[in-house]
Amino acid sequence: MVNLPPDQPNSPDPSRPAGESSPRGNRILDFDELLAVVLAFVGIGSILWWGLSRTQTPWAVADRLQRRGGDPPALGQTEAEEETDEFEPRTLERSDRPRQDIPDRDSPSEPRPERLPVNRAIRPESVLVPAAPATVLTTPPDEAEATTQPLDISDVPSTHWAYPFIKSMFDQGYLPDFPESGFQPDQPLTRAELAALISQAFGDAPREGSVIAFTDVPDTYWAAPAIANAVSQNFMNGYPEGDFRPDQAVPRYEVLVSLATGLNLEPSPAPDQTLQSFVDAGPLPDWARAKVAAATENGLVVNYPQRDQLKPAQAATRAEIVAMIHQALVARGELPAVESEYTVP
Repeated sequence: MVNLPPDQPNSPDPSRPAGESSPRGNRILDFDELLAVVLAFVGIGSILWWGLSRTQTPWAVADRLQRRGGDPPALGQTEAEEETDEFEPRTLERSDRPRQDIPDRDSPSEPRPERLPVNRAIRPESVLVPAAPATVLTTPPDEAEATTQPLDISDVPSTHWAYPFIKSMFDQGYLPDFPESGFQPDQPLTRAELAALISQAFGDAPREGSVIAFTDVPDTYWAAPAIANAVSQNFMNGYPEGDFRPDQAVPRYEVLVSLATGLNLEPSPAPDQTLQSFVDAGPLPDWARAKVAAATENGLVVNYPQRDQLKPAQAATRAEIVAMIHQALVARGELPAVESEYTVP
């Protein structure tokens, strides 16, 4: 047995009762009291740690934001930074940056742009007319109040194939005025222009008691008198629907039928034989063959650039119709003939 030194301060006296003071006056805690002290410190520390950390944790801030409405801050963001976010704008990334070309609908300082009605029509400045006959309305009837201008044929060069016909008709006053001042020889002919050319060339002689009215030709239309005259003299007709279609392109064979009908040319006794001089007369409708043959036999046909190509379905140009009307006036003895390699004998 080993004896402990007599001055060992921490050696308990086994003969002394628990909790009794030592000879020096220091009270020794037993196990139960020491455990209670430790648990007390642990509890106090836990309370302090919970209280200090509660205001800094992201999930605590998110819980408060959810109760009051808002988005939780990013991880690591403190509550002070969260409060600052409510007043300072943040930089938007590409995915959440609004487009610059979209105005703010709630902004009272920027007026909203006026929206056009869905069914508002846009009036084209020019329309290309196809070779085949087609309805092409370039001017609505309620807006067709344009007046004519004095005709100027300076846009027809002397080298143009139809210049001799155009110059002769212009000098003798057989060409009408159009809404535009230029003649535009290669422009496709419309039904209104054909009526104007016919009325100017063959005079104004409407039939007695005839009443001409079309749903798409108002009284203020620039060619309304010419259309009434051409229809009354049987050069032209309206459509069964009650319209005239003034801006529709006119195919070449219809021009020849119109002249043959209005001039009362005798129908050809052998139209197929007469039409054999053209390499492309096959597509002609049966009802038009006799009229076209009669126009051919009376010297009204002028074909450019090939004399044997009738091109019946192609839209006639102003130059072509003037050349044909010129030939009709020559046949009536009102104009002298001009030499041209494109007239069909």
